[in-house]
Amino acid sequence: MTPKQYLDRYTYLAIKSPLDGTPLKCGLTGYGSGWRFRNGKSGAGATMQQEYAVFRDALRKAHHGNAHTPCGPQFFFSDRPLAQIAPTEDFYSASLVRAYEGKGSPDEISDALRLALAVGRIGKDRDVNGRLPARLTVQEYARDFMTLDCNCLVGNFYGADPDAAISVYAAPARRRTSIADVKQGDAIVTHCPQAPYEHVGLIEEWKPNGSSVSVKICEWGWYGDESVHYKESTHTVTQGPIHSLGIGWSTASNAQHGVTTFRYIFAPQTANQPWGWS
Repeated sequence: MTPKQYLDRYTYLAIKSPLDGTPLKCGLTGYGSGWRFRNGKSGAGATMQQEYAVFRDALRKAHHGNAHTPCGPQFFFSDRPLAQIAPTEDFYSASLVRAYEGKGSPDEISDALRLALAVGRIGKDRDVNGRLPARLTVQEYARDFMTLDCNCLVGNFYGADPDAAISVYAAPARRRTSIADVKQGDAIVTHCPQAPYEHVGLIEEWKPNGSSVSVKICEWGWYGDESVHYKESTHTVTQGPIHSLGIGWSTASNAQHGVTTFRYIFAPQTANQPWGWS
């Protein structure tokens, strides 16, 4: 799977309703990291944390009848059937937390949305725990409660840690030193001393022409539709100011106004392929 194909799994996310099997489109647009902020607003991430807590209680009620005791790290709905969810399908509590805190893979977010529908957090009627639903449709629920950030996209694509520090992807031993060496799936890290390890993305397409390159990048550095997360641009490739980090190009920092930073390119964190299936 290419970076763009994996990005599409977020931006064009679709699930089957656990209630009646209806296909539902619920592509993601939100940007968030942990419980801290959402779509650039500090403190707005608390909305996801609050909804997760209500969802978790409804899930517990549906699973074993007690909203105050956990389902366990891995659980099924074999003893108490839930909607059309297969009794042999397994779910993981840690995966559901990641879905709400901006670190979920497409599969984890799909599971969270299906369960939210099944327990009544989405719809018109009260949920199985007696609480009013959070949103009327799964599209609204995904828009308001499911987010991701740049290292979530990159980490999950590589099958690694979606919460890893961006510096993990910028190991000098993996730096690209020649324009001809860059490959699809490489990581691109934005870094300078004034704005350290600001951002990370993935190379989808790399077409060199002498010292310049036409490049397509998949990234999740802000909120919006596909046009925000997938762009083509042309740059002159040079040795970066930090020689141990290899080649790339200069760009304006989004984290520090008036600062010029640099986008360095690195071979993937892991050689384990195929990528993008989580």
